[in-house]
Amino acid sequence: MRRAVVVILALALVTCREKKPLTADLNRENKVAVRPVRLFYETPDMLLAPEIRNVALPESPNSALPVVVRELIKGPGKKETPRLFPADTIVRAAYLLPDGTVIVDLGGPTITTGWGTGSHQELMAVYSVVETATSNFADARRVRFLVNGGPAETLAGHISLARSLPPMPSLVDRRVAP
Repeated sequence: MRRAVVVILALALVTCREKKPLTADLNRENKVAVRPVRLFYETPDMLLAPEIRNVALPESPNSALPVVVRELIKGPGKKETPRLFPADTIVRAAYLLPDGTVIVDLGGPTITTGWGTGSHQELMAVYSVVETATSNFADARRVRFLVNGGPAETLAGHISLARSLPPMPSLVDRRVAP
């Protein structure tokens, strides 16, 4: 028994030594480059319009998707444009399934305990994510929301999240040039 333990520990030690160290330049290894993305925020006309922002993104869509959603949740670049999500909202995960469904898992104290906002702000927040994901990733067709890893009925009590949501072009201000 003792000999077996020594052999296992010796093998583990040899295996650990053989692993390559992490590269000094993970950005180059992951093919990270600054790319323009379209982030959708509410306009004074109560519609969504894109804000173009340059963001360092990995080449892989599944690696880039959470970066883009986090950038959206940070809020708009213009101070006069209203924030769509509570400031304490976090993006726990975001990934693209082979069928074109984007999964976005949100969390944070306000989203978790009950976001007391109106139906219009909730509609704009939800569809800002849908429009951002589907306009930046060619394979993205719809968005499914989770809250803290589980299915979400709603974010604030007004918009049903019981199914995946496709883009809603009627909510996008087409007069605003991207």
